[in-house]
Amino acid sequence: MLSPKKNDIVNENLIWMFIMSYESKPLIYLLNTSKTVEEALSPVFNVSHCWMNGYNTYEAVSYLPLEIPYSSELPSNLHEAEIVVIDTGLRGSFIKGHSSIKVIYRHTPSLVDLFPLDMNTALSNIFSTGKLQLLFIFCESKNDEVYTLQNEAGKNSQYQTNTYCFPNYYGFSSSGRVGNRMKAVEGEKGIEIKQCLEKFLPQSKYNFVFQVHQGEKSQDLPLLVNEAGECVAFLRKMGSKLVFFFPQIYDKAGLLLDLFNNVLPDIGLFGGIFPNHGSFKWINDFSYISLDERNKLIDIDNEIKRHEETLSSLKEEYERVHSKDENVKLRAILKETGDDLVSAVKWFLEYIGFTNVVDPDKDVDVDAGEVFEEDLNFEYNGVHFLLEVKGIGGTSTDAQCAQISKIALRRKKTNRGNTYKAVYIVNHRRYKAPKEREVIPFNDNQIEDAEMAQRGMTFTYELFNIYYMIEAGVISKEAARDAFKQEGLINFRQSLHKLEFNHCYKGASVYSLVIPEGDSFTITKADKIAIQDNENHWHRLSIESLEIDRVDHEEVRNGKVGIKVDRLVHGARDYYVVKA
Repeated sequence: MLSPKKNDIVNENLIWMFIMSYESKPLIYLLNTSKTVEEALSPVFNVSHCWMNGYNTYEAVSYLPLEIPYSSELPSNLHEAEIVVIDTGLRGSFIKGHSSIKVIYRHTPSLVDLFPLDMNTALSNIFSTGKLQLLFIFCESKNDEVYTLQNEAGKNSQYQTNTYCFPNYYGFSSSGRVGNRMKAVEGEKGIEIKQCLEKFLPQSKYNFVFQVHQGEKSQDLPLLVNEAGECVAFLRKMGSKLVFFFPQIYDKAGLLLDLFNNVLPDIGLFGGIFPNHGSFKWINDFSYISLDERNKLIDIDNEIKRHEETLSSLKEEYERVHSKDENVKLRAILKETGDDLVSAVKWFLEYIGFTNVVDPDKDVDVDAGEVFEEDLNFEYNGVHFLLEVKGIGGTSTDAQCAQISKIALRRKKTNRGNTYKAVYIVNHRRYKAPKEREVIPFNDNQIEDAEMAQRGMTFTYELFNIYYMIEAGVISKEAARDAFKQEGLINFRQSLHKLEFNHCYKGASVYSLVIPEGDSFTITKADKIAIQDNENHWHRLSIESLEIDRVDHEEVRNGKVGIKVDRLVHGARDYYVVKA
């Protein structure tokens, strides 16, 4: 008997070690996926690829029958694989081969889709055992088909199936939605899978939405939703099988490699399928690191918790401020129209001190033939104010400006003993940011017409600014009320005197400002300086001293003056004197 040579023994051991390591990898079948998926996975995993039948088109001839030989590349041991990936995207071709089975049509159809037939064969094999398997389905097509199959003995049998012929599966919604805006479902359950999916959403799309079961006993785990909150990806447990239903991910190769190599191996439920893969997340377990490392990790965790608590508290504080009535009304003044705008303007009028402001439209009985007239009215110092409030996408027409004057004239004719004042208020170009709108939304003719008609005119962005000027102490509520008596374009700022900027001495907190030539006002130490910054916020500063050529003055009437203030304003833009 011959003894084996040493080299033969070494080679045999190497072959055996290769077989053992090869078999230890999860067996992965890729059905109908692109070759790029196989190329990405094969260096790391035990991967096999095969194509599935697709579709073919025919020139339909109603009186001619059609016979199609049915062949399949599907492996007979799909039930042995740990992972099966199926792409339902249809190819325009059939699998060619020798087969005694035929698909029979009495009349030639315009299109024949054999994919559901392959899908039925594959799923029947997979679900024939109780083995734990992972199925990944990329959902692009969905067809319900009825086939007439003829066996080798010439016997026909009718067969009905569909693309998703899973046992007891009713996951598709009938909405027929498609799109590409998706996001991960909120919640910690399945967070690692959701985060992995999110990385591969750019350029991906969904062709279907799914009905998933909710509740503690549910076998479904939603993973992705669209903007309407409808599920577009989920995991369902079907007996011993875990089935992932995914949309059409653009980079399938990248997603699957990341899932199989880094994500699923570290999740306990899937660990047995990936015995030789993972990202070694367990290495930071307290059992495998030094005490110093452990303590630092605890410090980091505590700092994150403190940060999250502080952030949550700040967000709650912001929401309380954001939802305060004055802030809600001020936003409405800038963007709303109709009743919401009228309500916001009414709030402003009451804020500056007008009382008994009435919205008469609320009491109009249209069925009784009554008509809408002014939007708001109130009485102040014996004058009855009638206001038209309008929110528009453009600027006002002459007719819109003048409408409230007609109402005032009719009212005066009915009540000759009363004095009426018409005021037109517009939220113009309301879809544009207020700083991008016209500074004055009325043309010269409209302003002149208003002066002749003794009508007041203003706009809501000005009311918005006046609110903050009042809050900053730059003008008074009484001055704002009195301004409504003006004719033409209402000037709420007539009590202010503008100064020209010359220089800022930051170290000394001094603004060098200029009283424009021709202006007849003085500055005293008792006055205030009002500054508007580059974000349109207002600041009122106290005057500590007035200097001209380094000489103190109690009062300055003209020219350049150095004004020492109690503080400087970052981003200061416009400068005014507020008289004491």
